Amino acid sequence: MPDFMRITTNQEMRKIDQIAQDEFDIDANILMENAGRAAVQVLFDVYPHAGKQKEILVFAGKGNNAGDAFVVARRLLCLDRKVRVFLLVDPKQYKGSTKKNYEILTHMKAKMLQLEAVSDLNAFFERSQGPFVAIDGILGTGLKGNLEGIFYDVVECINKNVTNIVSLDIPTGVDGDSGAVNGASILSTLTLSFGFPKLGHFLPPGASRRGKLVNVDISLPPQYRKEGSMFLLRPHPMAKLLEVRDRYGHKNSFGHCLLIGGSIGTCGAISLASRACHRIGTGLVSVATWSDTYQMLSTRLVDETMVLPVQLNHPEVAQEVIGKYSSIVIGPGLGMRKEGKRLMDELLSTFEGPLVIDADGLNLISEYDFHDLLVKRSAPTVLTPHVGEMARLLKMDKEDILKAPVDAIKRAVDKTFSVVVLKGASTLIGSTEERIYLNHYPNDGMATAGSGDVLAGMIGGLLGQNMNDFDAAQLGVFLHSFAGGFASKKYGHRSMCASDIIKNIGNAFEKIKSYSDPSFPEEGRANLL
Repeated sequence: MPDFMRITTNQEMRKIDQIAQDEFDIDANILMENAGRAAVQVLFDVYPHAGKQKEILVFAGKGNNAGDAFVVARRLLCLDRKVRVFLLVDPKQYKGSTKKNYEILTHMKAKMLQLEAVSDLNAFFERSQGPFVAIDGILGTGLKGNLEGIFYDVVECINKNVTNIVSLDIPTGVDGDSGAVNGASILSTLTLSFGFPKLGHFLPPGASRRGKLVNVDISLPPQYRKEGSMFLLRPHPMAKLLEVRDRYGHKNSFGHCLLIGGSIGTCGAISLASRACHRIGTGLVSVATWSDTYQMLSTRLVDETMVLPVQLNHPEVAQEVIGKYSSIVIGPGLGMRKEGKRLMDELLSTFEGPLVIDADGLNLISEYDFHDLLVKRSAPTVLTPHVGEMARLLKMDKEDILKAPVDAIKRAVDKTFSVVVLKGASTLIGSTEERIYLNHYPNDGMATAGSGDVLAGMIGGLLGQNMNDFDAAQLGVFLHSFAGGFASKKYGHRSMCASDIIKNIGNAFEKIKSYSDPSFPEEGRANLL
């Protein structure tokens, strides 16, 4: 398995911390000290003058998050920076390492104030002149339920009065597992995750509250880097997936992909998918469409694409259409005609090569309950739903998918025995190997018609070039994001369109190839994500 960065749930992280202490004799004080030390280092990298003229405001709430904040405050004081600490709970509640670090601050005579009500904090801001840098050590991943009482009031007050806010582990108010915002949350400009980033760092709406994300090492046992089931896609491992092409190869050496789709009014979808399939390096690309769409589509496709003069409406020609390709993509612009049921049935039952199912192809699966046919396929299958299509596929509400996307991915994989790509600002990729990869390159410019069709064509082309289905899904998604990034820079995120993504696939290839093997592991350094 390539060296991806691990992502954890809150429970997994707590378990890793406990095992580190119980089985490896890594004292809790060491872990907390490492977290605070790394936090101060990154703080000065981003805000080098913090605390020289104006106080750094440290907010400490409950549990270990407060302990991390106390370490940060102490180390800042030792570096002769101005610091003021606000406590949101009675100090008598502190235990273990948190209590120890609080007591050290008292011995150092640090400026500390227990907030009885938010009015105390409002009064401070009324009489003090900023700008300030604030450290959010209020709750972190220890959040349970909605923010209430003084926690809610203080979070709102901080957001109102402080421009630069650094959150320890995760912004207070953001759920570390789902990214949900519970009533209110800190609006961070910088978040420091300890050990491993959490799933909630990447899922909306919480992802938009974290600002820049830096993951730092706290000296956890090294085997935990590769254990677990969730990982973040990173450039270097993706570069490893790029196979060296045979310079003496011919067009048949690089696959022949068939794309099935297009209807009157939706020819653009299959046209985009076919163009993307070309740009991903496929040797031959063909398109099959309905007889009444054939003439119209012929004028939309690039010269390199072959349009099959067949009538998909007639089932007797389906075997001829689907029997000779290295991969097939079905769905972009296909429509929901009654003939589609027979076509999909025959495709799932007889095609023995890798298959990408997108858009109306997925809707046909859902409409006619073809899930069992997917399970019976011996060849690779990749499904590329957005949230609405996933909800129909699983017969669930969209809101439930959004609340627990990882659970939805697992259910979809179990139900279809396929690689499942759940598209979104953070795209999740799951497989029967019981691993989930997350691609996080949010770009609102890619929220445009045809973007998903481009992705389907890219994955189909990679599959046709004999790439493993799970690898093809990862690399396709990653290249898609990089190409979208180039398009956004050139045309602006408001003005870019799906065809601009295709134009930049070549740039995406070159960019990924430029990443060399890192000199030491990702988690071994402060790492901007």
